[in-house]
Amino acid sequence: MSDGNTVLRNHKDTVFHDLFTDRRNALSLYNALNDADYEDADSLEIVTLSDAIYMHGKNDVSILFQNQLTLWEHQSTLNYNMPLRGLIYFAHNMNGILKSKGVNLYGKKIVKIPAPDYYVFYNGRESAPDRQELKLSDAFLVPKEGYEWTAHMLNISAAGNQNLLGRCPALKGYVMLIQYVREYQKTENSLSEAMDRAIDRCVKEDLLKEYLLKKKAEVKLMLLTEFDEELFAKTMKEEGREEGRKEGRKEGREEGENRLSQLYLKLVSEKRTQDLERVMKDKGFREHLYKRYGL
Repeated sequence: MSDGNTVLRNHKDTVFHDLFTDRRNALSLYNALNDADYEDADSLEIVTLSDAIYMHGKNDVSILFQNQLTLWEHQSTLNYNMPLRGLIYFAHNMNGILKSKGVNLYGKKIVKIPAPDYYVFYNGRESAPDRQELKLSDAFLVPKEGYEWTAHMLNISAAGNQNLLGRCPALKGYVMLIQYVREYQKTENSLSEAMDRAIDRCVKEDLLKEYLLKKKAEVKLMLLTEFDEELFAKTMKEEGREEGRKEGRKEGREEGENRLSQLYLKLVSEKRTQDLERVMKDKGFREHLYKRYGL
């Protein structure tokens, strides 16, 4: 059965991913996290896996730098399974890297690999500490020494991480953009209008100015995906239930969800931001577009 979050994440990047697959921004964030001052962004390699390889087992951004494989994941909801998820991300990334280099793991000689480092950037609405060290061992059914994997979870909206934001302009710009969208959501009639005001304010305040001026339409689509994930998933379930009642079978539910997914992708490809928002809330408009696109 289709999954709303999978559809959204599979077919549209997040702003976080888009920003930090730029090597200059990635180096800036690496420096901020490691209290370093490296300058050669060309020596940093982006190795994030594609959806085509691991749709369900990839993190937002992976970089190879200074003999480390550093994984970054952005979260707008608290999730204490991030250590396990991060271990899976690391394994998938390493598998891809070793395969690309034709490395043989079955010989006698030890294969040297990059050291792991894993950060989760949280900027959701729930309160959370500035920093938490989430341990994989906390999930073990029985205690087991000698095996550990750690997710460094940073609350990037918290006051305690302002120094980090100050050292990485791209991360600060991202945090403020999300904050402004949430702020304007309380006063605007639509999410699209809130995003317009937030983007304009960031440009005026020289936050991600060049990026937002160049990619405003794409940024709005990515933001809509991020902010409407819950609404999209809810609408998917409603469509599936209705089709299931009509057809009286599981296949009917799947067809209903698939039809909404196809409509979503059509609107994304045409960059119809306001219609994307409306189609999640207005059933009559949704039915109109189904007919228009022959779905």
